[in-house]
Amino acid sequence: MQAFLIVYGITLLYMAFRSSRGHDSFSSFVVAGRNQPRLLIIASMLASTIGGGLTLGTVSKAYGLGFPAFWFVASGAAAHLVQALFLSEKVRKTDALTLPDLAERLSTPSVRRLTAVIIVLTWTGIAAGQFLAASKIIGAITGFSHQWAVIIAASFLVLYTIIGGQKSILRTDFFQFGILAVSILIALAWLYGARPVEFSSLDIHLFSPKFGPLDLIYYLVVVAGSYLICPMMFGRILSSATPKDAKKASLASAAGMILFAFVITFLGLWAKASGLSVGTKDPLNAMIAQVFPGWLGFLLTFGILAAILSTADTVLLTAASVFEHDVLGGDSKLRTQGWVGAAGFAGAIIALYHTDIVDLLLKTYQGYTSGIVPALFVATVFSGKRKVRGSYLFIAILGGYALGLGGNLLPSPTGQKLMAFAGLLFSLGVSIAGLKKTSLD
Repeated sequence: MQAFLIVYGITLLYMAFRSSRGHDSFSSFVVAGRNQPRLLIIASMLASTIGGGLTLGTVSKAYGLGFPAFWFVASGAAAHLVQALFLSEKVRKTDALTLPDLAERLSTPSVRRLTAVIIVLTWTGIAAGQFLAASKIIGAITGFSHQWAVIIAASFLVLYTIIGGQKSILRTDFFQFGILAVSILIALAWLYGARPVEFSSLDIHLFSPKFGPLDLIYYLVVVAGSYLICPMMFGRILSSATPKDAKKASLASAAGMILFAFVITFLGLWAKASGLSVGTKDPLNAMIAQVFPGWLGFLLTFGILAAILSTADTVLLTAASVFEHDVLGGDSKLRTQGWVGAAGFAGAIIALYHTDIVDLLLKTYQGYTSGIVPALFVATVFSGKRKVRGSYLFIAILGGYALGLGGNLLPSPTGQKLMAFAGLLFSLGVSIAGLKKTSLD
């Protein structure tokens, strides 16, 4: 298996080198010429959303919470559906290169800089989550310690992201999503065919003692928001060949995420119903070690690794391109490649000391989602008709972000969720209040 891991890494590096041809500008490095085929965009959107947090994390949540873990993925599907109906075409019609660039076109330079700083901080945390997930797989294959596995994962991801840019990410995502889809579907079929459990033992309930209505609302609003106005997804939209392709890609991604929401959740439900003892492992890795035959464990291991890598490279490119283009105001491809390395280093340091993948993702999402998502959703939906005053949009983003992020300091999970909702409502209310009567006001 270690030999295959090396071959797999070399294959991805080869694809990155092939894709690097023609990367003669910042724009080509970040949005791949704005002419990418719809199929690549769909596969990349799915591969980038169903990554380490949603694969390992959702199975773990299903093992602990039961069926409500479904909403961690399904909320993203709902967001992509809303995105397709209201945002995708409008976003693609702009000449923006990044989400903060779009924010300035909708508002003012100060809104762009604020949005950029928040994205860089948030996506560095998300990079740490992906490094954590990758380190679990690499550690299981090689026997390396957590620290060395994190260092190896981060170093490889930085290298091939620097080489290939967006064009490489789209092509490797197509390849890696294929591995993920095949491996998870085969794993699910094998579990329920070769080792079936009683249907009544699967604990399929919308709510549980550990997951109530407030938790469901939180997933559908806060978690979904991070997919609705997402710099990674907008990077895909801006790389699409046409606005209509962008809309269709968002719709297809929503359908795909619903399918995988069921598949991944039912893997965790089987583990819980079977009485699987996971010990110190997460449930999915425990199944690979104890339940699946060798060939399937091998396939699933690399399917999960593919999902993680296909998210992590996008995260690194997002953080680096936003820092270069929107924080520093530059457009240097070479510097952007350097910022990929800087983001990878910062994410690796975080990953060495923080080991709960899903909680880490939720914490980094919460401030971003509470502040940026409602404000830019309003500004984008009304673009071309009415404009949000820049000062209102700035206050909406800053206030919502402070409330959402501040909620993480509270000891009570309920208090944290309520603070996230407060931030969302603040950002939404101030943005609507700042709408001009006409686009010319």
